[in-house]
Amino acid sequence: MMHRKLSNDIKNRLSQIPYSSLSYLTILSGLLLTFNVKAEEFFNPALLSSDVSSVADLSRFDKGEGQPAGNYRVDIYLNDNYIGTQDMAFSPEIKGQSNNDESGLVPCLTEKWLSQQGVNIAALPVINKLPNTECVNLPKTIEKATTHFDFERQRLNISIPQAMLSNSIRGYISPELWDEGILSGLLNYRFTGSHSKNTSTDTRNNYYFLNLNSGLNIGAWRLRNEGVWNYTQSKEKTYNKWNNIRTYAQRAIIPWKSSLVVGESFTDSDIFDSVGFRGVRLASDDSMLPDSMRGFAPTVRGIANSNAQVTIEQNGYVIYQAYVPPGAFTINDLYSTSNSGNLKVTVKEADGSTNQFTVPYSSVPALQREGRIKYALSGGEYRSGSANQNSPKFGQGTLLLGLSDGVTLYEGMLIAENYQSFAFGLGKNLGEYGAVSADITHANSVLPDDSRSRGQSVRFLYAKSLNQFGTNFQLLGYRYSTKGFYTLPETSYRQMKGYSLKTQDGVVEKEPEIVDYHDLYYTKKGRLQANISQQFGDYGSAYVVGSYQTYWHTNQTEQLWQLGYNGNWEDISFGVNASLNKSPGMGDRDKRIAMTISVPLNRWLGGGGKARDITNSSNAAYATYSVTYDQDHKVSQQAGVSGTLLSDNNLNYSVQQGYANQGEGASGNAALDYRGGYGSVNAGYSYGKHWQQVNYGMSGGIILHENGLTLSQPLSDTNILVKAEGANGVSVENATGVKTDWRGYAVVPYATAYRNNRVALNMNTLGSDSEVEEAVSTVVPTHGALVRAEFNTHIGARAMLTLKQANGKPVPFGSMVNDKESSYSGIVGDDGKVFMSGLAPTGQLKIVWGSRPDQQCLSTYQLSGKSDKAGIYAANVQCSSGSR
Repeated sequence: MMHRKLSNDIKNRLSQIPYSSLSYLTILSGLLLTFNVKAEEFFNPALLSSDVSSVADLSRFDKGEGQPAGNYRVDIYLNDNYIGTQDMAFSPEIKGQSNNDESGLVPCLTEKWLSQQGVNIAALPVINKLPNTECVNLPKTIEKATTHFDFERQRLNISIPQAMLSNSIRGYISPELWDEGILSGLLNYRFTGSHSKNTSTDTRNNYYFLNLNSGLNIGAWRLRNEGVWNYTQSKEKTYNKWNNIRTYAQRAIIPWKSSLVVGESFTDSDIFDSVGFRGVRLASDDSMLPDSMRGFAPTVRGIANSNAQVTIEQNGYVIYQAYVPPGAFTINDLYSTSNSGNLKVTVKEADGSTNQFTVPYSSVPALQREGRIKYALSGGEYRSGSANQNSPKFGQGTLLLGLSDGVTLYEGMLIAENYQSFAFGLGKNLGEYGAVSADITHANSVLPDDSRSRGQSVRFLYAKSLNQFGTNFQLLGYRYSTKGFYTLPETSYRQMKGYSLKTQDGVVEKEPEIVDYHDLYYTKKGRLQANISQQFGDYGSAYVVGSYQTYWHTNQTEQLWQLGYNGNWEDISFGVNASLNKSPGMGDRDKRIAMTISVPLNRWLGGGGKARDITNSSNAAYATYSVTYDQDHKVSQQAGVSGTLLSDNNLNYSVQQGYANQGEGASGNAALDYRGGYGSVNAGYSYGKHWQQVNYGMSGGIILHENGLTLSQPLSDTNILVKAEGANGVSVENATGVKTDWRGYAVVPYATAYRNNRVALNMNTLGSDSEVEEAVSTVVPTHGALVRAEFNTHIGARAMLTLKQANGKPVPFGSMVNDKESSYSGIVGDDGKVFMSGLAPTGQLKIVWGSRPDQQCLSTYQLSGKSDKAGIYAANVQCSSGSR
C-alpha cells in the first residue's frame, strides 16, 4: 500500500474553498474553535465543509502524528552519498528519538543494517547488546547522528559522523548487499556473412563467421564457453573450421576479494605477458574494491581503402570480425579475453588484397595502495591456437605489495618443462610527475633445436595525466632484451623458424595467406611503446599510438604508428588520421592517410547555421565525406548521407558513393543497422569496378530463467533481468532499444559488477492498463551474475469512481480506499471521487474514513461501457454496508 500525504491535500483544499459556498458564520466558528484550543493543536473539519460528516477522521493530524507508519520504498543517502533503494519499516516518532521530522516517522535501522553500511559497531557497546532485529535509536546512540525522512521525495537522509564509520572509502558497498543473481542459462551470439562476386572472372566467394558465448549461472558459479566458426567457400577452395577459444568455470571468493577460474583461461599480465592455458587460476579481483580500475580491451584503429573485412586475432584465435566502409575505422567493442597481449589485425580489401598489423597493449604501471597485497597463482598447460606450438605444463605466481610512500614492490616466477623465468620490479608514484615502474626478468630456455639459452629483459613503464594541459600519457614504455632472452610462447614452438598457410584439406591458394610467422634466430632486442593523447579544449583532440620493435641479428623491424586529430566546429566534426605499419617477413611497410568530415543536416539545412530541427524529431542526419591516400598514390573518395531513424534512434543508415583513381573507378555502398530489444541486425550492399558484395549480420543474447525464455541485445559479462510482469512494451531508460517483451521481461546488458546499477522504467511508455508502484530499482550484481530487477506492476483498468454511502451521500473527503484483490489504494477527493488503477472488470473495495464500524463500508464495482480517450473508465459505486 502506498500512503499519501493528507496534510498537503487539506492545505490545497483550503486554498480552493469559494467564500460563496460557506457562510461567514461557519468560517468564523471554525476560526474561533481553532484559536480557542491552547492545550493542543486542533484542525476543525468545518474549514473543509459545513457538513463535518463529509470529512474523514483526521484526528491523527490534530495530534501531530504525521504520516501513517508502515513499509516505504525509499532512496537512502548516507552522508549525502546514495547507497541504494530498498523497502524500510518506519514507526511513529517517539519523543527524543529523531529530529522532529515533519513526517512524524523514524526508520527502523537494525544493528545488522548499520553494520552493512560500514558503521563501527564494535565501538558501540549499546548496539552490541541489542538483538539483530531490534531498531536502534540512532540519534541517542551516536552523538550528532541524524535521520530525516523526506516523505514527498521518498528519500531517507542519514548522517553519521565519519569517525564512526569503519570503512569510509568513497563508493564502498558492503559485500552483504552483493547479489549472486539467479539460476540461468545464457547464450550470446554474433554472426556475420558476405557474398561477393568478381564480374571480370565470374568467381564467387562466401564468408561466414559465428562467435558463440554460452554459459550457465548456478549460485556463485559461472560456467562459460566461447568458440568461433569460420567458413569460406570459393571456386578454388573451401575452408571450414570451428575453434574452441575457451571453456571454464569461475566463481568469486568474496572473503579473499579474489576470483577462482578452472578450465581454459589466461594468466594475469601485471608482470609477465598474458598467455592462454588450461588449468587453474586463483587471483585477486580488483573489481571488488571500491573505486578500482576495471580491465580493458584496446581500441583498434586502422584505414581501409574499400569496403573491407576486418579480422582480429589474439593468441592464435579469431575473436572479432566485421565489415567497414572505406576510410578510417575504429573498433572499441572488443570483449576482453585477456588483460594484455598482442592483437593481430587483418584488413582484407574488396579486391582480395590484405594488410596486416599488430596492436600491442599493456597495463599501466602496476601500482598498489599502501597495505594492498595483490596476487595471482596459475597452473596447467600452455594453450595456443597455433598448430606449430607445443603445450608445455607450467606454473606461475605473481605478487604485488603496496608499501608506504607510494612504492610498490612486485615479483614473479614462471616454471615450465623447458623454461624458467624470474622477475623483480619496483614501482613509484611520483605525484604530479606521474607514475613509473621498472623491472628485470631473467629466463632460462631450452629451444626447439635443443640448445640452451639464458638472457635478461629490462622493462620501463611510465604513465602521466597533465590535466591542466589536457595531455594524457596513457602509456610510455621501453623494453630491452639480451640475445638469449626468450618467452614461454617462443620456446613452445616445434621449430626454430616457420609459418603456416591458411589451408583446408591440403588445398592451397595460388596466393596463400601466411599466418603464424616466427623466427627464433632473430630474438627481440628493443621495444618502444607509446600511447599519448592531447585535448585542445572545445576544438578537439589528437592522439599518437605507436610501437617500434627491433631484433638481434637483423635490421628488420616491426612497426606500428598511428596519429590523428579529431575536432569540431559549430557541430561540424572532422578528422585527419595516418598510419604506418610493418611486420618482419610480411612484406613492405604500409602507409595510409585519411581525412573525414561530417556535417549535421538537421542544423545547417535550416539556413544561416542556426539550430533548427528541420525534421521536427530527435533523429540525426549527417552529410559525410572521406578521402584516403596510400603509399602507392592511390586516392579513394567517398561522399554520402548517414543518420538515425525511429523514435529511439535505434535504426542507423548510411548511403555512400565513391571514386578511386588508378583505373578503379566508381564504387558505392549502403547499410542499415537496427538495434532492437531482441537483438541487433545489419545488412549492407557495396560494389566496385569488377566486384559486388552483400554483407549481413545479427547479434544478440538468449537467457533461460525460471520465468521462461527472454531474448535480448548482445550480453556482456554481467547483466540485469527486468521483471515487470504483464507490462509489455515498456522502455528502459538509458538503454537504447530495450523494451519489455509481451510477458513484461527485458534484459539490460552491460551492468557493472560490485557497483550500484540503477534500472528505471520510462513511465511514458506504460500502457493504459498498466501501473508500476516504483519505476526505479537498484541492484548490485557480482561478476558474471544475472540479477533480477523486479517491479511491482498492477495490470488492469484505470477508473474515476464516484463513491456513495448507503444514505446516498458521497463518501467523506480523505477516506482511504483499498482494492481487496490487488491491495492497491487511493484517497477520496471532492464529492466522493477517487482515481484507481489496476482494477479488474469487477471487484470489491473497502472504504475507511474512521475507526468505528459505521465509518467503514464495502462496495462492489463493475466497469462497463467504453473508456474515454485516455483509457479511463467512469463508474458510480454504492456502499453495501456501513453508513453515517
